[in-house]
Amino acid sequence: MKATTKSLYEITAMADDAFIAKHPNHHTSLGLMDKVLRAKGIPADAVTVDNIDSKIRVVLLILDHQPDLVGIGIGSTLVDDIRLLSELNLNDLTVNDVLALLEEHFVSN
Repeated sequence: MKATTKSLYEITAMADDAFIAKHPNHHTSLGLMDKVLRAKGIPADAVTVDNIDSKIRVVLLILDHQPDLVGIGIGSTLVDDIRLLSELNLNDLTVNDVLALLEEHFVSN
C-alpha cells in the first residue's frame, strides 16, 4: 500500500470509529479500492465508507498523478456512480474533516 493511501486509510478509519461511537445506530463498512480501480483503467486508490442502511458511499480518492490531493465524492453502493464534491490537500485532511463528511451524508439522510 502506498504511503499516501495508508495515511488516508488511517485517517478515515479513525473518523469511522468516531462516527460509530457518536452514532451507534448507524452501520458502516470501511473499504479500500486499489486493484479494482486500476482494473477499470483508473490510476488511483480510494478509501470508501459505506452506510449499510442507506446504501450511500463516501469515497476519498487519490489519483496517481496528484498524490497530495484527495478527491471527495459521494455515490451509491448499488450502482457505480461517484459524484465528486471537492478536493483537499492530503496533508490538511483531519479525522474531524472526514467525521464531518460522514455525519453530513449519513446522519442527515
